[in-house]
Amino acid sequence: MRRFAPALLALFAACRAPEPDVLLELPDFKMSVVGEKTAAPFGRAELLGRVWIADFIFTNCGGPCPLLSDRLSKLGRQLPKEIGLLSISVDPDNDTPAKLREYAAAFGAEYGRWLFLRGPMEETYRLLYAGFRQPMSVDPKAPAAARVTHSTRFVLIDRRARIRGFYDGLSDGDNAAVARDARRLLEARP
Repeated sequence: MRRFAPALLALFAACRAPEPDVLLELPDFKMSVVGEKTAAPFGRAELLGRVWIADFIFTNCGGPCPLLSDRLSKLGRQLPKEIGLLSISVDPDNDTPAKLREYAAAFGAEYGRWLFLRGPMEETYRLLYAGFRQPMSVDPKAPAAARVTHSTRFVLIDRRARIRGFYDGLSDGDNAAVARDARRLLEARP
């Protein structure tokens, strides 16, 4: 049996599920990460070297944002700490750093692991459309809780700031899939 062990290991390695394909490469962007007490510049370079799961939220949301954040929080508890979580505000004019800190605390966000980004509206649009290729619209006349319509997808980002998958953040099956694929990327050679 001992002489077959290396062959069996090679067979198991070959049978391991493949990593998800590279779909898009994120462009450079300039936003701010809202920390526990301060805000700091954050862009594409800060994504490098870590696997991330990203979503899009706003703090006044009367729709899916709280559910997305709850699900992202659960994913964070299930996944290794090396996998980062990233929530991007789609209503930066109203999502002040103080509001984002309060929102983060409500969902038990661990600073340094679950990051909340905000930037000028122009940059937010550019990042969502050109980078993530996700829809977003703003109706300034709508009530605050319904002002922004946006994607409810989770986005898997690899260590080289490339998008590896889009997952329905409201689907249990897709939540399991993003967790599985994030682990695969974490286990892969950088």
